[in-house]
Amino acid sequence: MSESKEARMQRHRLQMTLLSVVNSLLQSVVIGLFAASGATTWPLATAFAVASLVTTGLFALAVARGWVLRLGDARLLHAQLAVNFVVQLAFLIAIPTLWIVFLASTLITCSYAMVALTPRQFTWLWLAYGLTTGLALFAGRERFASPTPTALNIAIVWLFFFMGVRRLAVTGAQFSRLREQLSEKNKQLTVLLERNQALATRDELTGAFNRRHLMGALADERERARRSDAAFSVAIFDLDWFKSINDGHGHAGGDAVLKAFCDLARAELRASDLFARYGGEEFVLLMPATPTPDAARSVVERVRHAVAAHDWRAVLGEQAPGVTVSAGLATWRRDESPETVLARADAALYDAKHQGRNRSVVAGVVVDDPLVPA
Repeated sequence: MSESKEARMQRHRLQMTLLSVVNSLLQSVVIGLFAASGATTWPLATAFAVASLVTTGLFALAVARGWVLRLGDARLLHAQLAVNFVVQLAFLIAIPTLWIVFLASTLITCSYAMVALTPRQFTWLWLAYGLTTGLALFAGRERFASPTPTALNIAIVWLFFFMGVRRLAVTGAQFSRLREQLSEKNKQLTVLLERNQALATRDELTGAFNRRHLMGALADERERARRSDAAFSVAIFDLDWFKSINDGHGHAGGDAVLKAFCDLARAELRASDLFARYGGEEFVLLMPATPTPDAARSVVERVRHAVAAHDWRAVLGEQAPGVTVSAGLATWRRDESPETVLARADAALYDAKHQGRNRSVVAGVVVDDPLVPA
């Protein structure tokens, strides 16, 4: 079973809080080394270790036990930053010879905040950092000094900044992981949007465009035709005797015929044509920039011939009946609405059915092809 989102978030909180404990321990070691070199006293080094480890340890315990979950991640981070700043600034004043160590530590701590804070929150943090560090430096100004530049002290300072770079690298790694996660989520979102777009515009069974998309495309084509004076044509196809196919072969057989018909039709269409399921066994073909009935009829006839010539036994079995299609065509007239041109095509389809099926009708012209599949 995959880990829940809340469990992942809790694990991340605990990891980051334990990391602060480790950072406190490492800084305490550095302060201890300075005490060993004589740059500060052991009581002050011990006091820092206790203050730093106890505060970060209490936060880790509270997170592990779930005591602070109701605070939310932002408030928890604010509390951790505030306590860390107080400890660092207090010892900046208490151990003025190591002021650069504590000042740098507060700066590194701010880098962690960049991962979680909003720009506005980080602005407030920046202002608070400037104010508090400025006050601390002013308060300890008369006692400031630097560790004696012995080889040991130089090595300890190097060690501190060396570990500081590691802490910054951890923050950089977090940013890198966040970028990778964001990139992956964007890819997933793109796939989902494409899938939703397909669901919104395509008929689920046949893969043809749906009626809603068709009507939008018709409206757009009408506006284009009005601007360019290049008329378009539409055709409505209806599978002949489709009810008998459903009755004899079940709805699964009928669905298979619909899908096969769409595949046959799409293979005969031009790249600019749009093919959509209008409802049931009716389909509409939108033929842009097709201003004459003859041009439109040549496309429709290719589809009709392909359907009549197809071996439907591969779809319905050895007892497959011959499947044919009738079509009604209409060419757009200036200022005619999409609904009106469809109504004229539908009337032409009715004429094709009335005159015997397996034929196309446009503007009173009948094209009859007796081709019947073997």
